[in-house]
Amino acid sequence: MRWLAVLALLGACGSKEPPPAPGGVSLVLDIPNGALDPKGFTTVEVVLHTPAGDVVRSVNVAPDGTFDLGSLDPSNTMLSVEATLRNDSGAAVGYGRTAGNVAFTGGGEIVVPVRRPIAYIAGTVSRDVSTGQTPDVRWTESPATFSDLSVGTSLDGKTQVGSQAVLMIAAGPSLYMVTQAVGNTTGVLTGPASVVPVSSADHQVSAALAGQMAGAVQDGAGTDDGATLVVGTSTQLFAVDTSTGTARALADGNFARVAVLTADTGEVDAVAIKNRGATTTTTCSTSAELWWVPLSGGAAQKVATGGFSDIATDRSHAYYVDACTGELGELTAMKTTMLRTVGVPGMQRPTALAVSNGQAYIGLETQPATTSLQVASLTTTDAPRTLWTETAQQVLNVIKLPEVRRQLEANSVVFDHLEVGAGGDYVALTTSAHFHGLELVQVGFPDMTIDTEELRVFDAATGGVVQRYRSWCDGVVRIDPLNDIPGWDCAPTVGQTAAASPMYEHHLNSMTFQFGKK
Repeated sequence: MRWLAVLALLGACGSKEPPPAPGGVSLVLDIPNGALDPKGFTTVEVVLHTPAGDVVRSVNVAPDGTFDLGSLDPSNTMLSVEATLRNDSGAAVGYGRTAGNVAFTGGGEIVVPVRRPIAYIAGTVSRDVSTGQTPDVRWTESPATFSDLSVGTSLDGKTQVGSQAVLMIAAGPSLYMVTQAVGNTTGVLTGPASVVPVSSADHQVSAALAGQMAGAVQDGAGTDDGATLVVGTSTQLFAVDTSTGTARALADGNFARVAVLTADTGEVDAVAIKNRGATTTTTCSTSAELWWVPLSGGAAQKVATGGFSDIATDRSHAYYVDACTGELGELTAMKTTMLRTVGVPGMQRPTALAVSNGQAYIGLETQPATTSLQVASLTTTDAPRTLWTETAQQVLNVIKLPEVRRQLEANSVVFDHLEVGAGGDYVALTTSAHFHGLELVQVGFPDMTIDTEELRVFDAATGGVVQRYRSWCDGVVRIDPLNDIPGWDCAPTVGQTAAASPMYEHHLNSMTFQFGKK
């Protein structure tokens, strides 16, 4: 264990000089002594979330790792703390937060675990193993891929962790992967699912926890202290105690979205969506259920039924979006409360949500094949701003004649995941798109059906693209050997990277940030 910035004196409000150490507060940034330690930082930005409002300080870090935040009034209060390490260009190379409210008292110590901003994607792979004209697809598990945003390299799928992760879960400073078998002809996750701890210091994998879960795993989230994971499967909602390794069922049903929040009182709860339905050009499912689940005791309960498509939590609050009504709202154990309308009901539907520090990041789908990312304030009525919008396209070229290309317009595109990283510096999303191109006899183009999946990471302040990685592009090209041009593959677009080879590809079951918020 290495301790950084062992002493930051926070003295009485208005004093010109910091008090001696016994009267101040020590703020300790806890960084693991490992290969994945944050590096290259020169400043630290600290945010104190107090009952009276946020206090923000940004100061230089001395060569010995210490920093002085100046004078603040401890007030013997409870608060939460976020810390971001930045390099000379202002980019976040480390981020962390307390696992809830902590005591801010003279002579005390506040410990904030800090980790690099790393995004993880995990899923399964299908490959054509046929030797003849009839496709023969086999499904298999695959290692997770990660993008370390602090080093600025582009993804090609080669940065891997684990051996067969179908789901990655970041729980504050801790990291876990979920393993489960996959039907080799169906692609359906099957059999018991297990949780495996992964070191956030060096990505070393430990032995699986003893508890197992039934049903195909679909989504997971963890508490900021890393003590509890909540996993939704096709048959049940589970809580996993990471210290004992036990897994207990919380509720029965098909749970496709989960999130976790810690109340100001310290109570830890989960929120989840059961029976999440799909939207199409003409229909919108209204059978989804919002559930509230106390993790420290008490029965799980249904809060509401509607067109709920995603949920998110932020500092003791839980939020939802309804794809059918366009409603962005807040939920408690007892009710839902509408905050504002986003998108255009029936046309532009909110299907993905992440929240950080009063800002809601909303993924909007416009039929048939346009996706947008908007940012809306949860505390004001200001109009949302659009970070990104795009109509999905895919270019294919002929392997032996790369100058011959065909551009396909998507038939459909959907959001799969959305999450905020590094305390709001980054926002990441994944999408899946489906394309079909009819045979064009006059130019020898065959009938094509293509599916793609992508990870995108944006600078949350500017909307600038940090990563655009195509994790999957495959399909069926029906070639008439007498008339059609054979040998097609998926071409990258400007600014897009792709898996270096099929062995690094993914169907994206999950995406998560170290210290992310969903």
